[in-house]
Amino acid sequence: MVVYHRVTAEELYRFAHDVFAAAGATEATADALADNLTQGELHGMGSHGVSRLMPIYVQRLQAKGTNPDPQITLLKRHKSTAILDGDGGAGALVARHGMGLAIDIAKEEGSGWVAVRNSSHYGAAFITARMALEHDMIGFSTTASVPLQPPHGGRERALGTNPLCWCIPGGEHGDIIFDMATSVVAKGKLLLAIMEGKPIPEGWALDEKGYPTTDPVVGDKGVMLPLGGYKGYGLALIAEILASILTDAEFGPHINNLYGDITLPQKTGHFLGAIDVSSFMPPERFRARIDELVSFMRSIPLAPGHEEILIPGEPERRKAEEYGRDGIPIAEDVLASHNAIAEGLGVEPLQVLD
Repeated sequence: MVVYHRVTAEELYRFAHDVFAAAGATEATADALADNLTQGELHGMGSHGVSRLMPIYVQRLQAKGTNPDPQITLLKRHKSTAILDGDGGAGALVARHGMGLAIDIAKEEGSGWVAVRNSSHYGAAFITARMALEHDMIGFSTTASVPLQPPHGGRERALGTNPLCWCIPGGEHGDIIFDMATSVVAKGKLLLAIMEGKPIPEGWALDEKGYPTTDPVVGDKGVMLPLGGYKGYGLALIAEILASILTDAEFGPHINNLYGDITLPQKTGHFLGAIDVSSFMPPERFRARIDELVSFMRSIPLAPGHEEILIPGEPERRKAEEYGRDGIPIAEDVLASHNAIAEGLGVEPLQVLD
């Protein structure tokens, strides 16, 4: 049985920040990575949080496969678009910079679209896209990743689990945050199942011969399955075009694996966007209309076996409220391994609540 301990979000951020700083990251990089992974854990996404990603991020920083002090460069700006070079930096920092630029452009042009090349793994997509919300803007974020899923009908890896995320400013019912992997589930969930020694549901992955498996270790050696067959494949392909081709970044097998040679930059591409709601209508009216839409959705009679109708992002928001109140659960073995990393770097261990 997996034993969990709880930590506060503030303590988890402190711990991650100090570990990344001790591994050689600048303040900007350490802050971006620690905030990104803490927010992943806080919203119930351990697959995109400290639990899974901190060790490999540390290793890549130390090996300089991730540039600990990138000089992010604006390569081109044309009306509502821009191109950034991330200089091999941490994806959390580079994507944050890119979305900030998209927001600034949207303030001038009504919308801003930023193509990013030469970056790395950037964590959960919603963390970047939601930056637009506080500016009364709609945020969009997608990224390419190493191949993990086949094209529809294939059994070899060709495309990443390339996420698509839209963040929509809402009113009393809250913002709408739709963040999905184009595979049935994000690869991180499979890796988390391996860490926790749990089976995966049939339909998540195929083995190396193309047959369904419930063994996460076998699935990790095989392929993840696209969401909805050809539909997920099509969405993953579109994300690859936006994040890899339009950005002139690497694509498919040319993206270096996060867990591969840690001395090599990943050369990942992202595509980020912001749409200024005030270019269309007063933000207050937009938020009120979103509330009307959500109220209508919730008025629909429930199907058998369902207790309520949720809006995208609501389960994660509730999880953040729960974990913010009671603490974030961290598996005991993960806690031990992370504290061992901290000890090796001279960092104070992670302090738990229980």
